[in-house]
Amino acid sequence: MKHTKKIAALLLAVALMITVTACGEKAVEPTTEATTEATTEATTEATTEATTEATTEAATEAEPQKAEYTIYNTTGDTVTELYLYLVGSEDKGENFAGEGLEDGASVVITKEAASEDEAKAMTFVLEFVSGGQTQKYETVHFEVAPISLKSVDAASGATPIAFAKPE
Repeated sequence: MKHTKKIAALLLAVALMITVTACGEKAVEPTTEATTEATTEATTEATTEATTEATTEAATEAEPQKAEYTIYNTTGDTVTELYLYLVGSEDKGENFAGEGLEDGASVVITKEAASEDEAKAMTFVLEFVSGGQTQKYETVHFEVAPISLKSVDAASGATPIAFAKPE
C-alpha cells in the first residue's frame, strides 16, 4: 500500500512536469525549472526511502536468526536427559545430555529460525532429569543466554533454572 501511494505520487509529478514543459511559454519556464527540481528531489527521496524500507524489510525477513543457550549443570548430580523443544510440541527431539551431563559440565544448544518474525514467535520448554527427578521451565525465549540447571532442592518454590553462568 505504501509503495502504491509512492508510485502514484511519482507518476503524477512526472505527468505535471511533462505538461508544464510542453507548454513552452517563457512565463512558465521558472515554474518548469522549479517543478523539475521538486520532482527530482521528490523522486530521489521516495526512491531512497522505498529502497531503504525494502532492504530493511528483506534483511529482516531473509536473514536466518540464531539462538544459543549454554546450559550449565549445577544440580550436584548427573543430568541424564536434557531437552529443548517448542512449546506445544509432542516431540522433544534430541537428548542434549548425551551419555550424561556431569555436574559442573556444560553443553551449547543452538536453534535457528528463518526470520526475525519467526524467532519472535518461538518459545521453548527446557526439560531435564537429574537424580531421577524431571524438571521443566516452559518459557525459554529465542535468545542467546547462559542457563544454569538447579537441583530439585534448590528449585523448591522457584524456577528449576537460572539465567546466569555459575560462579
